[in-house]
Amino acid sequence: MIELFFPKKYSALCLKSAFFGFYAHTGFVRGLQEIGFRPAIVTGSSSGAMIGALFATGRDMIEFESLILGLKKKDFWEGNSLTIVSRLLQKGLNGYSGILTGKSTRALLYPYLGNKNFSDLKIKLGIAVSNLSKNKRELLTQGNVLDAVMASIAFPFLYEVQEFKGEEFLDGGIGDGEPIKELILDPSIDRIVIHEINNNRPVSKNKIKRAFDASAQIIEKETEDLKTLLAKEKGKKLIRLTTNTPYLSPNDFSQGKFALAEGRGTAYKHSAEILGNIEFPSFPF
Repeated sequence: MIELFFPKKYSALCLKSAFFGFYAHTGFVRGLQEIGFRPAIVTGSSSGAMIGALFATGRDMIEFESLILGLKKKDFWEGNSLTIVSRLLQKGLNGYSGILTGKSTRALLYPYLGNKNFSDLKIKLGIAVSNLSKNKRELLTQGNVLDAVMASIAFPFLYEVQEFKGEEFLDGGIGDGEPIKELILDPSIDRIVIHEINNNRPVSKNKIKRAFDASAQIIEKETEDLKTLLAKEKGKKLIRLTTNTPYLSPNDFSQGKFALAEGRGTAYKHSAEILGNIEFPSFPF
């Protein structure tokens, strides 16, 4: 009866894009499970999409820690310099789009996500991708989960442009590293927990590279401010939490275990804010 007057509201989780951020995201989500936080929906972009998808299967994140912590470069890095050059020559400049095809990464994730559609997941999932065929950012909520994850993690020039259903995709972080727009506009969602990662990426010595990185950060900050304003207008609470980690890259993720522990610690440190206080509606009689 009471829900006729006070419809039930739900919490959501967003895992932001971050270069090699899957360590900290894994730790954070494990921490969420341990403190008893279960969102109605999880959205993610890039590395956040991968961990968000694993989380949405409903399995204990401890099961995935061995996968993440045991990761070696050879597990996802395909071939060597000779094979990369050979593929470049074979495809030509017009057909070559990245160092890695993504086949090894797909094989790595297949046992966990390969046969799953979004409708099979225990928790609703949205994955941000950059649809190059439509020149737009999309939040995928239907179809094959692994296809969507591969599209979202395809970092430009590192991974080839990913193709499925006749369309081309790249990293979700290009268009939207923080996919919360749909969550803000969803009337059933009132709280959104957002996990971002400060990976202490070193400033490049190359002026063009510095300009590119700075431009991306400026755009990200502007869109973040606009989302904050929209959330305020819609009466939604945004809980933005940051985990600081050492810089991780394909050539060095020796500090991955530390990053994972830091992510887990972020969940515990902010458990009261994440879980929220139970407030009962006040009646005018």
